[in-house]
Amino acid sequence: MIKFFRKIRYELMQKNKTGKYLKYAIGEIILVVIGILIALQINNWNGYRKERAKETKILKNIRFDLQQTLAELESAIVFNKSTLSEIKKIENYSKNILPYSEELDYSFGLLPHFYVSLITSSSYKSLQTVGVGIIKNNSLEDQIINMYDVTLADILDYNKDEERLQSLTVMPFFSKNFRYTDNSVYSAKPNDYNKLIGNEEFLNVLSIIKRTRTKGIDRYKIVMVLLKEVIEKIKIELDSSTENK
Repeated sequence: MIKFFRKIRYELMQKNKTGKYLKYAIGEIILVVIGILIALQINNWNGYRKERAKETKILKNIRFDLQQTLAELESAIVFNKSTLSEIKKIENYSKNILPYSEELDYSFGLLPHFYVSLITSSSYKSLQTVGVGIIKNNSLEDQIINMYDVTLADILDYNKDEERLQSLTVMPFFSKNFRYTDNSVYSAKPNDYNKLIGNEEFLNVLSIIKRTRTKGIDRYKIVMVLLKEVIEKIKIELDSSTENK
């Protein structure tokens, strides 16, 4: 097209038709400008598509990570509830001054154990590297940031509380008063049951474990509700992006 205009312009110059020559020259310039604008628009559109593709990938990965974390919390609740049941069993034996029974071996063996829920955050770290602004839905962006920086950070703090309780209080007492059996990693016998069952320090240790773990389970339950909300919001956003393609 440009060669065509140049040919006409050359012929007009040869024939000394200045007015028409100027019109064709202007037309040629307009065509060039239009071509540049179209190229820029196409380039911007391609850039936009790449950004949205990157956003979609990150949101899918974050959603997967949050689902993994949700499953971890569910497992933690099940296991930690079982430890509370065993503590209540020991307290019942103590309160009613019941004689030793082998069923307590499992209860005693669980005392130093709790389920540490793993928080999967690799995709969120990738988002931070790319820049959280890549998520165009501002409300969803805020929810994801709050989930990782506040809500799940609180779970990590609870896990640290449990670890400190175990290392500073539970294990020192356990190592002095119990021995593991060969039957299971969750089976232990007291060195002196009659002395242990009425021991005030032992009852205090049980009380601290029970209080800390109950609060932890309550936290987990609240976080699970919030996790499900964010997971659903991400799903809606991804479905909307697919429909708009």
